[in-house]
Amino acid sequence: MSFNTENRVRVNSKFIDSSDVYNAIKKCNSKKINITYCSLEIDNECINTRSVTIQIKKMHQNCNFIEGTIIRNNKPVEDIILKSSSIYSIECISDLEPEDTMSIYDTINYCDGLVRMTVCNKIEKGKCIQKISFPFLATSVDRRNKLIKGYRIRANQPPEYIVLDERVILDVDCITSKNTPNFPWWILPALMKQY
Repeated sequence: MSFNTENRVRVNSKFIDSSDVYNAIKKCNSKKINITYCSLEIDNECINTRSVTIQIKKMHQNCNFIEGTIIRNNKPVEDIILKSSSIYSIECISDLEPEDTMSIYDTINYCDGLVRMTVCNKIEKGKCIQKISFPFLATSVDRRNKLIKGYRIRANQPPEYIVLDERVILDVDCITSKNTPNFPWWILPALMKQY
C-alpha cells in the first residue's frame, strides 16, 4: 500500500516531552484536561491532530501512555489510550469553571432514546428523600408538557410502559455495557418495532 505524500497536510507543531506530559497532568487540580494529540501518523509524520476533553483514569509512565475517557457535554463518551509521545498540548480544566450541560431532552436524543434514568420516587416537604435508577427506552418526548414516555426495562420482567414528568428526573445518562452490565439487549428489537 502506498500513500500519495504530495497532498498531505503536515502538522508543524512540536510534541511535548513525555516527562512534561506527566508533570502537566499532575499539576492540574482536576483530572479533567483538554488535550491535543496526533490522531493520524504516517511514516513517523503526524498528518492530523485532534483536540478532546479527557477525564484521566491512569498514567502509565513506565510504558509511556495514559488511559482516559473522552468527555462531551459533561458526559463520558468513549475510552481512549494515548501514547505520551503523541501529545502536542495539555490544558487544565478548572473544577470551578461552569460546564456546558445538556438538557434531559438533548441527552435522550444524543443517546438515541436509550438511557439510564435516575428519578425521585419519594418526596417529603419538597425534598427528594428516595431515588431510583433504571434503564429506559424513550419512545416520545413532549417538551411542551414536560413529559417523557417510554419503557422501563428490567431483566427477567416484561418492559413497563411509563410516563415520566420532567420534574422528578434527577439525572439521565446513556446506557453502556459498563454502567448497565446486566441490560437485556435482546429486548430492544421488539420494543423498537412498537413505535
